[in-house]
Amino acid sequence: MTRNTVSSGFTLIEMVVVIIVLAILAIIAASKFINLGQDAEIASVQATGGAFKGGITLANVKWVSLGASGPADNLQVFHNDSNGQLDINLWGFPAQSYPPFESSPRLNNSNDCMSVWRTVLQDAPQVSNSANTPDAEYLATYIVPDQCRYLYLPEQTMSIYYDSRDGNVITDSDPNS
Repeated sequence: MTRNTVSSGFTLIEMVVVIIVLAILAIIAASKFINLGQDAEIASVQATGGAFKGGITLANVKWVSLGASGPADNLQVFHNDSNGQLDINLWGFPAQSYPPFESSPRLNNSNDCMSVWRTVLQDAPQVSNSANTPDAEYLATYIVPDQCRYLYLPEQTMSIYYDSRDGNVITDSDPNS
């Protein structure tokens, strides 16, 4: 006599294999969600860089609309007071924001970098030329003549670069670089 038995169900080994596969998938999926904070920081730097680029372009367009002929001192670009004035360099891009007259303004120190940042960006993220400044989100550094880098302090591999010779704004928001 032969006995025919039909098994309906999973063996213990099959169940363990399924649980292991599900655990591996859960770990992979969880790692995608764990980086949401970093994704938010990347988006913030990219948005700030885009707004900064827009402000630089707006200042250049204002300069062009007024005749585009050499440096312009205390050009009213934003607001209706001295807080919205920019000194435009000979190439037509913001170089600084200081009320005293200067015949040929140039971006030539970290204070100039900070003044352009604060004037171009309305409600700008806090910028400083010292990494130890409380509440500072960006560190303004003067690189070489007419160029600045704004380092994002919470994630120091991300930054915004500005070249006042051609108005170029580059947002480096790759935390792995």
